[in-house]
Amino acid sequence: MAAWLGRRVCTFGVVGRAVRGQSTRIQTFGHRPAILTAQGRQFSAKSARYDNQHEPSHAVDFGDSTKAFVTKTTWEITRAVLVLQMCTSDMVVDNSLKLMEVGRRILGQTLFGYLMRATFYGQFVGGDTPDKMAATFSRLRDAGIHSMPLLTIEENVGDRAQIEERFYDNNTQYYVDTIRSTTDILAQHGAHARLFQMRLTSFMHAQLLVTLSQHLIEHPSSTELSVEHLSTGLCNDNKTFHLSFLSNEDNEHLRNALLRLHAVCQQAEACNVRMLVDAEYTSMRPAITRLVLAMMYKCNRTRPLVWNTYQCYLKSAYNSVVEDMKLARQLGFCFGIKIVRGAYMEHERAVARQQGYEDPIHCTYDDTGSMYHRVLDETLQFVKDSQGEQVDVIVATHNEDTIKHAIRRMQELGLQKNDRRICFGQQYGMADQISYHLAGAGYAVYKSVPVGPLHTTIAYLNRRAQENRTALRGFRQENRLLWAEMGRRARHPLSWWKH
Repeated sequence: MAAWLGRRVCTFGVVGRAVRGQSTRIQTFGHRPAILTAQGRQFSAKSARYDNQHEPSHAVDFGDSTKAFVTKTTWEITRAVLVLQMCTSDMVVDNSLKLMEVGRRILGQTLFGYLMRATFYGQFVGGDTPDKMAATFSRLRDAGIHSMPLLTIEENVGDRAQIEERFYDNNTQYYVDTIRSTTDILAQHGAHARLFQMRLTSFMHAQLLVTLSQHLIEHPSSTELSVEHLSTGLCNDNKTFHLSFLSNEDNEHLRNALLRLHAVCQQAEACNVRMLVDAEYTSMRPAITRLVLAMMYKCNRTRPLVWNTYQCYLKSAYNSVVEDMKLARQLGFCFGIKIVRGAYMEHERAVARQQGYEDPIHCTYDDTGSMYHRVLDETLQFVKDSQGEQVDVIVATHNEDTIKHAIRRMQELGLQKNDRRICFGQQYGMADQISYHLAGAGYAVYKSVPVGPLHTTIAYLNRRAQENRTALRGFRQENRLLWAEMGRRARHPLSWWKH
């Protein structure tokens, strides 16, 4: 391994581098912490190495590996090279879950845990205890980057045969506890705004979301699934909430799910945390969007507490964004939007082929990029035309051209880089050459940081591998800069002691 790394450095050195026991009532979750005020941007003398006052307005250079990996140890650089390279291997990605299971059986739980923490888990996950999370958040904040925690609990159709209310109740308690614990940590590091990510399949059965989505497609004007009606179920006492087309069992589960979402939103409001809801799979998307809009209608009266995610690899993305923004204006609630390309392309296309309907995904990456820019332009114009915090947006992308497009549009619209309504986001363990340079230039940057124990992150890590394979084949800048930094440190061995 050492010889192989040595050859690679020489070759690339120049060119690159239990809510409760019962499931029917969620009233309170104990003492809530006082709302904490976010502090301004601060950089530690140890690691900032940037002086934002001397940066040209809106100018960002993504090509300097020393800035991109300023807080990374040499071991972390090496791990990133190896892990991200493995994510481009079809053999590894296609068989990742099987390989993990075989590794667990051969090595045993303890050794397997050490191996995962040294590789994939360590690369993409921020920790499983408050101390480890705090260490991760602190290192990112030292470079001017904010943390956006993500609990790695997800479910797809067929993953869980029966509805188990206790399972979703436990997930809810996990969310509430993590929001509490991370709030104090994030406040200590002066977050631009406290953002936290959630997935609706953490709180309700995936098949119910599919059922609701199918009804919305067949009856788009259904008053039972209107934003106003759904919002009436988001309360502590929703015994009378009922949908006529659902069975008694599904109605009971939906009421419990709405109770859980209400409890999480209450905790988020108490902790001054914004909740960003993931989009998940297309088969669930209509119901997820409608439920999120109901949460916005209920909670976003004065600020965007709840945000929705829009996947720009979908052909319908622009129309969905425009329709939902129009609804927000009509009903008078604030709008939070997370713009992404999308992470389920292979799955969505496979399902479309299997079920014989039109592929919902754009044919080419360029088409997806064009859609992203179109949605971004519409959103930034909405920000420009809005008063106060009527709309907030996170530009979540690993694409440098899209970042440059966003910066250019901000400048054209007169939106400042320190506008608190606009921020950028990348995945923890990926696209550091974007995150660190953007933060150094004075923009608000967030890393999506998965947190949680190893056994709950296996499915998430598998999805990361699927996503990275597609991304890394198309964009080699991060890989080039990683090898450039490896080469730089190899040429200056004394610098290893500083990292």
